[in-house]
Amino acid sequence: MSGVQLRAGIVGCGGIARAHLTGYQATDGIDVAIVYDTSERAAAALAEAAGPDVQVTASVEDMISQGVDAVSICTPPGAHLESCIPFVTAGVPILCEKPLERDAERAAQLAAAVRGSDVVFMMAFCHRFHPPVAKLKKLIDCDVLGKPLFFRSIFGGFMDLAMDHRSRPELSGGGTMIDTCSHSVDLFRFLVGEPSAVTCMIGNVGQDLPVEDCCALIVNASGRTLGEIAASHSIPVGTNELAWYGTKGTAILEYWDKLYYQVQGEGWIHVDCEPAPDRFVREIRHFVQCIRARVTPSVTVDDGLAASRIISAAYESAANGMAVEVSSSDQLRV
Repeated sequence: MSGVQLRAGIVGCGGIARAHLTGYQATDGIDVAIVYDTSERAAAALAEAAGPDVQVTASVEDMISQGVDAVSICTPPGAHLESCIPFVTAGVPILCEKPLERDAERAAQLAAAVRGSDVVFMMAFCHRFHPPVAKLKKLIDCDVLGKPLFFRSIFGGFMDLAMDHRSRPELSGGGTMIDTCSHSVDLFRFLVGEPSAVTCMIGNVGQDLPVEDCCALIVNASGRTLGEIAASHSIPVGTNELAWYGTKGTAILEYWDKLYYQVQGEGWIHVDCEPAPDRFVREIRHFVQCIRARVTPSVTVDDGLAASRIISAAYESAANGMAVEVSSSDQLRV
């Protein structure tokens, strides 16, 4: 495929699809050619934003029949399984938004289908491609900060969930925790390691909904490292922060553009994070590179399944008030 202009499709034309469109538009060698959504209005609006030659198709199957070299799955989580399977069967490379599915059982079904194929499948954990996170990962991998001791993250802001798919459990699988903390637990896995158990509390602190708008998790990595993860969709003045504490030093990420670290006995060092493209562009470019080279992406379906199992364990903990082990199987053990 080297040198060939690729045709991309987008399935699901809501808000996150705009970020994918921006990523494709900033990437050489690929164009968004066709879009689909169960809402004709949403599909038409995304097609208009994408360009005059972009088609609106009537179904996923119709998109495949017209020919695409890659597809972004940007539907609500509860539609990921049904949306992805036709593309898996057809061998079309897939970039699937998080979470992998609305629960661990359906996520496992999708992961099994992907493993049974040779399709290029990438999870859209875009925060791994966020420039300050990428630079923090380099500090960790180079042993500048030592071994991890404690991890802390918070993603907080306000979003009116009442008319959003996130307030419909059959589509979302839950509220703030599955939506926002799918990223947070993936960052824990990326920057620290595999959790062995999780303790969680969820609640409705600002919005009266059938799903939670606030959550707090304690993540245990076999007693060697602890993590504190919090998120809310009901904080009027929000914050997004991440901190990584190690045996040699500490790093603080004021999320959007600032990374500082300090090694014991020395002063704080500011890491310049400005020159790199944003996380969605970096994510899309990596996806396209993997398609052209026919190699496995750095973020796989197994990463998506692992995050789904951690979130399922967290919901179990919130329901029974106890720590829940994170299992490598679909059965969660208390």
